[in-house]
Order: sequence, then structure tokens, then C-alpha cells
Amino acid sequence: MNSYVPTASDALRDYSGQQLQRSAFFSALRKGEIPIADLQEVFGQYYLWRNQFHRWFGVCITRSSPFSENSDVNEVLHVLVDHISEEIDDDHHGKCVEFLRALGITDHASIALLPTTADYNNSFIRRFCDSAVSPEEALAALAGREMVAPPRNRIIIDALKNHYDIERGLNFLSLHEELELEHFNVLWNSTTKACLETTTRCLASACREIRLHVKFWDDTYSSVVNEGLPVTHLSSAIPLSKSSYG
Repeated sequence: MNSYVPTASDALRDYSGQQLQRSAFFSALRKGEIPIADLQEVFGQYYLWRNQFHRWFGVCITRSSPFSENSDVNEVLHVLVDHISEEIDDDHHGKCVEFLRALGITDHASIALLPTTADYNNSFIRRFCDSAVSPEEALAALAGREMVAPPRNRIIIDALKNHYDIERGLNFLSLHEELELEHFNVLWNSTTKACLETTTRCLASACREIRLHVKFWDDTYSSVVNEGLPVTHLSSAIPLSKSSYG
């Protein structure tokens, strides 16, 4: 009998679940403890971040290797470009706006950007445009962010249905769950096949990005509830500098 060997996607899926379980925001959301007005504020910031998410893909494209006989470069670029094309062709922005309306946000253009959101928007660019950090680590970080999305979205969907009687607009959150895993596998396999040392660095980069993504939600929630007081329960896991996101 063949024994099952856990994959990187298994490990990072488990890690995502652990971080979401520890999260102040997602724990409160699961229980339906967050007032709808606070939810509107938090998801408004998510909308503003998501509107600039394509720039993170641009960083990975910028840092990619030149075209050559190496098919991995072609494969990675296909995944990165296809993701942006899907966003545009499937009108994910419009679906996100519809989701906000279901939450009661009728004027998404008036949402004010919080400092923590601006910081998180720029964090990936700040960290991975630096040539001292390998392109493989940037791709692995993006792959880790892909892996945390399906369990994150499942928590949101279940909570909004069960506690807030919201069902309209949730198809935005259930988009491409299988595709996220496919994106992860292509990015991961292409970046970690070189050697064990590369795999170790990439795993650390993916885990860090998962932590930072959950931290973004917690920091936003804290800013809304406590007028900007920082969340402390993840501070020991993430080295802090001038920017909370590295």
C-alpha cells in the first residue's frame, strides 16, 4: 500500500488554517460578533487593497527570467498574465462592487484608504522589487497568498450566510477555488525544483505572506474597532520595521 506523502500545498493549506484560526477578525466573524457597520469598514479596505492586487503580479513579471529554452519561465508568465486577464475578462471588480452592495456599501468610490491598507498595498512591491531578494521567493510569496484565499473565503461566506443573512454577491468569493490551487501548483513547482535550499526559502516566503495577509485583516479590524491600536497577537511571528509588513 502506498503511503500518502503530504505536498507543499497540503502544508500551506494547513498553515493557512492555523493562521486564520488565530486571527482576531476571523474568529469574531465566525461567531457573528462583528457589527455590520464594522464589517462594512473592513471589507471596504479589502476592496481598496484588491483594486491594486494586480501590481503584485506585475512585480513577479518584472522579476522573471528572460525568455529562453527554459519552459518554466513561459509557464509562470502564462499563470501570472492569465490571472490578470481573468480579473478583467470576468469583471471581478464589478462582482466585488456587487458584494459590497450586498453588505450595504452603496458608494464604494467614497471609501477612505486607511494607512494600514496603503502600507499593505505597497509591501509586496517594497520587499520584492529589491534585487537582494530572489525572484523565486517573490513567486512563492504570491503562491502562498493564493493558498490562503479559499479557506479565508469559505469562512466569510459561511459567516455572512449564517449570521448576517447575506447571500447575494457571495459568488464573488467562491470564484475559482480550484483555479487558485492550480495557480499555486504551477508557481510552486516552477520555483522550487532547483534544489532543497530553494524550496526551504520559498516555503518560508510563502508562510510569511500568509501571516501578513491575515495580519492585514486583523490590523484593519483593529483600526476600525480601536481607532488604530495595533493587533498584538501576531507581532512575535512577524519582524517589525517602520512598516508593519516588512
